[in-house]
Amino acid sequence: MKKLRIALGSNDGENIIPSHMGMARDFYIYDLFENGNLNFIEKRKNTSPETEDKHGLPEKMKVCMKIFKDADIIIGRKMSPNFVKIAANTKFQPVVMEIDRISEIMKEVVKSFGEIYDLVVQRKIGNRPEEIPKFGRG
Repeated sequence: MKKLRIALGSNDGENIIPSHMGMARDFYIYDLFENGNLNFIEKRKNTSPETEDKHGLPEKMKVCMKIFKDADIIIGRKMSPNFVKIAANTKFQPVVMEIDRISEIMKEVVKSFGEIYDLVVQRKIGNRPEEIPKFGRG
């Protein structure tokens, strides 16, 4: 069965951080299967350097990517300069969600599982689609 390993940033485990992903206190890691089954893997402390609201710093991006190194997709609330860099240069597929609750985010990923999974497969064979899907718009 097809599976996506998902990383997202949260300060409370219930809602995604409303700011840029790298500003979260922790990264929550999940496995989501195409049939909708969801397994929480673990919470990982965000040990990237504090940036005082500066976004797009390469040092911060590198540390964050090491923390969620096994993820297929990373989900953030906002498009960030680092999401664009990550899409163009790494194995991670960024996704922007305009939804706050993690439980609702997972439902949205299930609805778009095929589309997101296809982008992940492209990355696994060495392509770097620059597409950053955005879901949950009003």
